[in-house]
Amino acid sequence: MSDNNLAYAGIDIGGTNIKFGFFNAKGQVLYREQKPTMVDKGPQSLMHLIANIGERLMLYAVEENIDVRWLGVGTAGAIDFKKGKVIGPSPNIPGWEGMEIGRNLKERLNMPVYVDNDVNSMALAEHRFGAAVGYDSVLCLTLGTGVGGAIIIDGKVYRGANSTAGELGHMSIKFDGPQCKCGNYGCLESFVASHVILEKVKGLLNNEMTAYFKEILDGNPENVSIKKLFNAYKREDEVAVQVLDETAGYVGTALAGLVNLLNPELVVIGGGIAEGGGRFLEKVQIEVKKRAFSSAVENLLILKASLGNDAGFIGAGLLGETV
Repeated sequence: MSDNNLAYAGIDIGGTNIKFGFFNAKGQVLYREQKPTMVDKGPQSLMHLIANIGERLMLYAVEENIDVRWLGVGTAGAIDFKKGKVIGPSPNIPGWEGMEIGRNLKERLNMPVYVDNDVNSMALAEHRFGAAVGYDSVLCLTLGTGVGGAIIIDGKVYRGANSTAGELGHMSIKFDGPQCKCGNYGCLESFVASHVILEKVKGLLNNEMTAYFKEILDGNPENVSIKKLFNAYKREDEVAVQVLDETAGYVGTALAGLVNLLNPELVVIGGGIAEGGGRFLEKVQIEVKKRAFSSAVENLLILKASLGNDAGFIGAGLLGETV
């Protein structure tokens, strides 16, 4: 089989959805699909589902005459990259710690399998094909069901001494803040995860429904979603502005400390919340510049991730090249 048939296969396991597909050496997606993660069914059922997805991808490869050399998997949680094992808690996938994803998939698929943290995978994809092309010092942050991070130093993902570097969502930004799903208090995630944001909005709307939200929610705050919230933000709805500007402040506060520590050229922000619009990122940038050293932010860029929902499985597919 010629290199013209060569493609990369990746699976991205998120707290809400599993995204998977193939792409070629230029980063062009050849096939993509997604399924709900269904974390409520437990870790063994999730592992079985992922193995089925892996088999489905390999069958598709055979049918379409695609040459796949390995399968890459990105997942929430701290991952031992060498062993392909979940070694730290994954608050949005209960019971996932200890799962030997690499071993299970190698036995099932009889091919090389590489596993890493999902945001490390996203960072690889953005560095190769997306917003971080040409930058060797990059900080990546994802904002959605959970909050994740990744660090690129000298063009390579930095995993740390025990493969747990980049857990930006579980930096405490308020020592006596609310308890996070991880068990700690005041984590960034406990302030800016999508469900936290929506609960704040519902609380404010239950107190007093604004005109725009009354129109788009049929008078019921329970109908609010992140997409509807950002639509209201663009319309200058006072509740949306209050909640999202406050959220941007929390994100900017956390990033300012990291910018002082790492002095990156670029911060890339992805995930469902970052997709909401430029104003949100502008507010984040204002907060970072207000709080970080002026020398650290002099040439700093903060950009939205450009690969969208494909970044996770694309980055996962590239993992075999980092060995």
